[in-house]
Amino acid sequence: MPQARFARPDPARLSAGHLLVLLRRRQIPCSIDSFSTSGWTARLGDPTKGAYSQQGTFRTLSDAAEWLLEEAERRGVVARPKD
Repeated sequence: MPQARFARPDPARLSAGHLLVLLRRRQIPCSIDSFSTSGWTARLGDPTKGAYSQQGTFRTLSDAAEWLLEEAERRGVVARPKD
């Protein structure tokens, strides 16, 4: 997976759709879906090509997007702005 970096957006101004667009433009595989009654599931990475993270049962789309952003940051795909 490419290690593209971009400044971490302000979570209050970032929708789930915008986050997905930003990550995909940098060729970072990701998704958020709600295929079950258990809630939302977020995925980051490609299990066939290296690092992959998945977390399920988020109550809201916003919760799933926040996890996806935090996971991307933890894996070094998103960089925190310098203070």
